[in-house]
Amino acid sequence: MGHFSTGLRTRLLLLVLLAVIPAFGLIGYMAIAQRQQAVLDAEENALHLVRMASREQSQLIASTRQLLLHLSHLPAIKGPGTAASCSRVLTEQIKHFPYYTNLGVATPDGRVFCSALPLAQSVNIADRSYFQRALRSRDFGIGDYQVGRITKIPAINFGYPIVDRGGNIQAVVYAALNLSWLNQMVAGVKLPAGSTLTAVDSSGTILARDPEPEKWAGKSMRGLPRIRAMLRHKGEGTTELDGLDGVRRLYAFAPLHGGPSGTVYVSVGIPKAIALATARRVFVRSMALLFLAAVLALAAAWVGSDVFVLRRVNALAGAARRLAKGDMSARTGLPHGREELGQLARTFDDMAVALQRINRSLKTLSAGNRAVVRANNEQTLLTEMCRIIVEVGGYCLAWVGYAEQNEDKTVRPMAQAGYEEGYLATLKLTWADTERGRGPVGTAIRTAKPCITRNILNDPVFVPWREEARKRGYGSVIALPLQVNANVGGALCIYAEEPDAFDQEEVELLLEMANDLTYGIAVLNTRTEHEQAHDTIRRMAYHDSLTDLPNHAYLEERLQQALSEASTRGQSLAVLLLDLDRFREINDALGFNQGDLLLKDVGIRLRNALGEEGLVARMRGDEFGILLPVSDTNRAVETARRILDALGEPFVLSKLELDVGAAVGISLFPQHGSEATGLIRHADVAKRQAKKSGQGYAFYIAEQDEDSLRRLALAGELRHAIEKNELVLHYQPKIDMRTGRVCGAEALVRWLHPQQGMIPPDAFIPLAERTGLIKPLTDWVVQAALRQSSAWRRDGLALPVAVNLSARNLQEAELLGRMEQLLTVWAAEAGWLEMEITESAVMEDPEGALVILKRLSRLGFTLFIDDFGTGYSSLSYLKKLPVNAVKIDKSFVIDMLANTDSAAIVRATIVLAHDLGLKVVAEGVEDQTTWNRLLALGCDVAQGYHISKPLPAEQFKAWLDERAWNADADKRAGHTRLRPVHATGRKTDRARDARNASPRGRRHKSLKPRG
Repeated sequence: MGHFSTGLRTRLLLLVLLAVIPAFGLIGYMAIAQRQQAVLDAEENALHLVRMASREQSQLIASTRQLLLHLSHLPAIKGPGTAASCSRVLTEQIKHFPYYTNLGVATPDGRVFCSALPLAQSVNIADRSYFQRALRSRDFGIGDYQVGRITKIPAINFGYPIVDRGGNIQAVVYAALNLSWLNQMVAGVKLPAGSTLTAVDSSGTILARDPEPEKWAGKSMRGLPRIRAMLRHKGEGTTELDGLDGVRRLYAFAPLHGGPSGTVYVSVGIPKAIALATARRVFVRSMALLFLAAVLALAAAWVGSDVFVLRRVNALAGAARRLAKGDMSARTGLPHGREELGQLARTFDDMAVALQRINRSLKTLSAGNRAVVRANNEQTLLTEMCRIIVEVGGYCLAWVGYAEQNEDKTVRPMAQAGYEEGYLATLKLTWADTERGRGPVGTAIRTAKPCITRNILNDPVFVPWREEARKRGYGSVIALPLQVNANVGGALCIYAEEPDAFDQEEVELLLEMANDLTYGIAVLNTRTEHEQAHDTIRRMAYHDSLTDLPNHAYLEERLQQALSEASTRGQSLAVLLLDLDRFREINDALGFNQGDLLLKDVGIRLRNALGEEGLVARMRGDEFGILLPVSDTNRAVETARRILDALGEPFVLSKLELDVGAAVGISLFPQHGSEATGLIRHADVAKRQAKKSGQGYAFYIAEQDEDSLRRLALAGELRHAIEKNELVLHYQPKIDMRTGRVCGAEALVRWLHPQQGMIPPDAFIPLAERTGLIKPLTDWVVQAALRQSSAWRRDGLALPVAVNLSARNLQEAELLGRMEQLLTVWAAEAGWLEMEITESAVMEDPEGALVILKRLSRLGFTLFIDDFGTGYSSLSYLKKLPVNAVKIDKSFVIDMLANTDSAAIVRATIVLAHDLGLKVVAEGVEDQTTWNRLLALGCDVAQGYHISKPLPAEQFKAWLDERAWNADADKRAGHTRLRPVHATGRKTDRARDARNASPRGRRHKSLKPRG
C-alpha cells in the first residue's frame, strides 16, 4: 500500500509542479528581459552622459573663442603696455573663469610675454600646435590636451592672434582649459556608486579620471581592452568590461575633442551589479513569492490527495489485494457515490460479490466432481454432495428429493445438510401443480428447468414456507432438476443467505454440478464393466500400486487444497521431497524385485515416522513427497530429521543389511512460492542442493536455482530455433491391427540444437507451454506436417499425419482461423491431419474445449483424445466430446501384461470407447505378446517400438517402401503376427521412451515429449 500511495501522491504532486513550472519559466523569462533592459538602460544613461560631456566641451570651446576674442581687444593686452599690466589684467580675468588653468599672451616667436600665473622662468610655446595653428590660420587655434608648462596640469590649449591695423600679427593670446568641468557635470548627474568617468587621449594616456584623479592622470593605458575598444571604434559606443579596479562595468564612450595629434575620448562606467540590482531584487522577490505559492499548493495537494483520493484508492487497493489472496469477502467499505471513485467502488464491490458467488460455485462443482468420482453407492453420493454444498460452498441448506410416481406425486427427501435430521420428511412436499407444489422443487421437477426464487420474503409463491425461511435466515433458493434423458427423477435444492443470489454464471455452474450428480447416480445405479474400469482408473490416478501410497497427482491436488486453506487462514505449510541415495546401485546389484521391496519398506517407515502429521506420497521412481499442511521452518526441520533417522536404520534385502541414505528438499509456503507446481519444483531444487551439500536436508535457496537460469536461456534459444528452422519432425507409423496396414503416422517434434545436439522433447515442450512459445511451436509443427504430407502425396503416399494440440492451443481464439489459413496455403484438406488432444488439456477448460473441438470437427479434422485414463475427466463431459478415437496412455499398455489393474483399464477403455462408437489406439506396443493381447481385446490401431521407432521423413518413406512387415493371418490363433527385421538401436530408444512414459514425462502432453 505504501508504494501504491507514494506513487499516486507523487503523480499528483508532479501535476501541481507541472502547473507551477510555467510560472517559474515566465518569471525567469521576465527576469532575463528585465536584466537585459537594465543593461540597456545603464548603457543608455552612460551614453547620454558622455554625449552631454561632448556637447559641454563644444560649448566650452565656443565660450573660449569668445573669451580670447574679448581679451584680444583689451588695451592692456593689445598694447602697447607692459608685461606687468598685462599679467594683472589676465589675473583678474581668470578669477571669473574657474575652468581655465591659465591665460596668457605670447609674442609671434613663441615667447610668453605675460601670464595670469606668475612665470618662474622664461617660457616658449612656439612648438605648441594651437600656437602654430593660430599663426597659420590667423584665426582661433585649438591644440591637444597636454600638461601645461606653466601649470603642470593636463589641459586643452587655445590660441587667438592679435592683429594690428596693418594686418600684422602682434601677439597670440592663449587660454588653458582643464577638465574640472567634467567632475562638476558628473556630480550634478549623480551616477550610481562605483561609477567612473575617464578622459583618454589618442595615445591611451589618461588625462582625467573620477574618482582618484591623482592616481591615474598621466598614466598610459593603451593595452586595456576598454581603451583599445574606444580607440578602435572612432566614435561613440558601449561595451561591458572589467575596470582598472577589477569591477565589472557597463561602459559608454564618445569623442570629446579632436585635436591635431588625435581624438580625446571620454568614457563613463556604471557597475553592472548596481545596474542589475533592481532587476535582481524584483526577480528574487517574485521567485520567493512563487516558491511560497508552490509550497502552499504542494502542501494542499499532499493533504487533499490523502483526504480526497489516496484513502479511497488505498481502500480499493487493499480490497483488491485481499480478493487476490483468496478473501472473497473483501469489500471496499466506501460509499457508492456518483463521482468516479464512488462508481469504481460500486463496480469493485459488485465484482467481488459476483466472484464470491462464482468461487463458491466453482469450489462446490470441483468438490462435487470428486465426490462423483469417489462415491461407491448412491446414498453416500447424495449425502456427500449436500455436505459439500453447505460446508465447501458456504450455502445455508442443500437437500435432494426424488419425485415419486404415486397418486400424490410426493417428493421423497433423500439427503440434506443444513437442516436438523428428519425435518424435511415432516413438510409433506409434492411436485403436483398445487399451492404446495408450486415451490421451487415442485416447479423444477414439473418443468425440467431450474427454478429460482431470488427474494423468498417477497415471492408470493413461497408463502407456505415464508415464515420458516425468515426464521432460518434464508434469502434466496434454487432448485435444479435431476434429469436423465427426458425423465426428471428429482431435484437438488440449494438455499442461500443473501437475496438476489444465483446469477447466470452461478446458475450455470450449479446446473453443471447437478448434471454431474445425475450422471453419478446413473453410474452408481447401473454398475457395468465401464464403471468398474473407471473405479480402477480413479484408483490408479491417485494411488501408487507398489507402495499403496498416494501418488504425485493426489499429492498435488491435496497441496492445492492446502494452499487455498493456508492462504485463507494465514498459515504456513511445507513440502518435502526425498529420494534414496543408493537405489540405482541396489537395483543393479540385487534386481528390480528387491528394489521394489525396498520402496515398500521405505513407504512403511515414512508412514510410521510421519504418523497423522501429514501426507506421504510416492512421486516417481525412488522419490517420495510429504505435505505438512500446517508447518513452519522448525517443524519442517524436525520432520526431515525424523525421516532421516527412520531411513537411517539398515534395510534387510536378500539377507543383506543395507544402509540406504536419503536427501530431503524443503520448500515453504509462502516464503518459497504460492503455487503447488512451484513449491514442488522448489523442493526438488532444494533436494538437489541437499545431495550436493551432503547435509541430509536443505531449504530452497532461490540464488542457487541454476535450473531456472538454464530454462530461461533455453527458452530464448527455443524461440530462435523455431525462427531459424532448427526443429525437425520424426514420424511414427500407426498400424491397423485387423489388416496389418499402415493407417497413419504421428508427427513428433525434435530439436537439433547447434551446440547441444539433439534435445529431447520433454526438455523443451513443457518450457514452451510455460513461456507461451507453444503457439509458434504448434504453428511450425502443423506447417512442417502439411509440407511433408504434400510432398508424400505428390509421390503417391496419402497418409493422415497426427499432430498434437496443447491446452494453450485450445484457449486461442484465433486457432480455427489459423488452421483454415494453413490449409489454404498448402492447398490441403482437413483430412490430411489428425488432431490429438490430451485428456488433461480438455479438462482445463471443458466448456471452452468443447466449443473448439466441435468447430475443428465441423472443419473436417479427425480428433483423438490422447493419454486417455490420466486426465481424471468429468464423466458428463467425456460423452459430449466430438472425437473420433481415444489413445490409451502407454503407461497402461506397457504394464498391462504384468499388472492386472493396468490390464483392466485397457480392457475397460476399449469396451467403453466401442460402446460410444469410437476407435481405440494403443500407444507403447513393445512386443508381439502385447500386440496379440490387444488384438484379442478388439483394439483398432497400434503404435510403438514393436512396429517402428519414430523416424525422420526420409527414413519413414524408405521404411514404407521396403516395408519390413509381414501381415499373415494365423488362423489357428486368430492373431495377426508382425515381424520387424530392423531392430538395431531399439533398446536404447525404448529406455528413453520408458523414461518419457513416467509420471514426470506425462506431465506435459501437448506436443508429445516422447521417443
